[in-house]
Amino acid sequence: PPYQKPQKNGSAMPASPAAPPARSPFWDIVRGIGIVSIVMGHCFSGSIPYVYTYHLAIFFFVSGFLYSNRKYSRDPFAHIGAKLKSSWPKYMFYMTVFTLLHNPFQALGINPAAGNYSPSQTLVQLANALILNGVEAMGGALWFVPTWVLACAVFGGIIWFSFRFFSENSFSEKTGRKLFCRLAVALGSLFLSFLGAYFMLHEYFFIYNVHLVLLVQVFFAAGWLLKTCLPAFKLLLKGWAAAVCALVLAVLVNVYQLYFDLAMGRIGNGWQYFFLAFLGIYCCLYLALLLEKTKKIGQFFALWGKHSFDIMALHFLVFKLIDGIYGRIFHYPLEYYSAFPHSFGKLLWPVYVLLGTSLPALAAHVWEKKKKQLMKAKE
Repeated sequence: PPYQKPQKNGSAMPASPAAPPARSPFWDIVRGIGIVSIVMGHCFSGSIPYVYTYHLAIFFFVSGFLYSNRKYSRDPFAHIGAKLKSSWPKYMFYMTVFTLLHNPFQALGINPAAGNYSPSQTLVQLANALILNGVEAMGGALWFVPTWVLACAVFGGIIWFSFRFFSENSFSEKTGRKLFCRLAVALGSLFLSFLGAYFMLHEYFFIYNVHLVLLVQVFFAAGWLLKTCLPAFKLLLKGWAAAVCALVLAVLVNVYQLYFDLAMGRIGNGWQYFFLAFLGIYCCLYLALLLEKTKKIGQFFALWGKHSFDIMALHFLVFKLIDGIYGRIFHYPLEYYSAFPHSFGKLLWPVYVLLGTSLPALAAHVWEKKKKQLMKAKE
């Protein structure tokens, strides 16, 4: 520890350890933009052709940027364990709640029309959730979770392989080894992404979306390479460039009538998806840079980004609660306002977006604070 000036009695005391640096809100804001785009795509049909170009890719990109070489480059299984530790308990919690409430949700018109579960069917669905294979409609957006975990695992393997053969340390001081290591990560990720695109274009769809797991590796690599090769990347985020990217994205989507949906295996001709996704990512990064400077709005996006998992899990339920309230107030029949995932998108989509992001994030924020208070009380 650093040396402190001796006290009057002549003794020298070690200085207290420095406080850890404050968490930068930038990447939380980027994730916030991503989750708002996802929620908007699920309730405002006019936004779908545009936000579907990047709304999932941005999460893989952020995961690549935040990958820790120091922690995981020599132990890829620790990386897998960390992702499971952060996502499996939440996934299991939400899927368990949605499964146990399946029958009441059917009666209230919250779930889409389907039969009730028997006790044995309930047990089967809970068992499926254990292996990240839940099927509840209210948790439908959580299909992304096992795909993300597996994609992180594959990228961790690419990093481990590259470091294992091209670098004796996480980062060798020898420039040649650094270069070969980064090149191996880039080429390995590109190869797997092209392989994933080949599978999707030929409609070879695998369990747990392995085709999609391969497709997105290039976004992990892009985020990781940005951090390792260009840490001052914010200097390259310019308003005019973001405007050009947004314009090109909009023109290409409209001219070629493009529609992407990774969950359905739609990626255009492959190149179109990769190109437009990176245009969208650049726009998201520039927008996050602007929001970071505006404290009030930036704080909202950072909150949404921090609790993006909870928003992913709960926004369909929020949609249906809004539909139920609106439908009963204006006397719509149950068959009308039980449509899934929403019934009044043309009219209420701003309400869906605002409440579908804010209510889950605030609930998760309050729960997090209560949990910290309970932990302090136990101490």
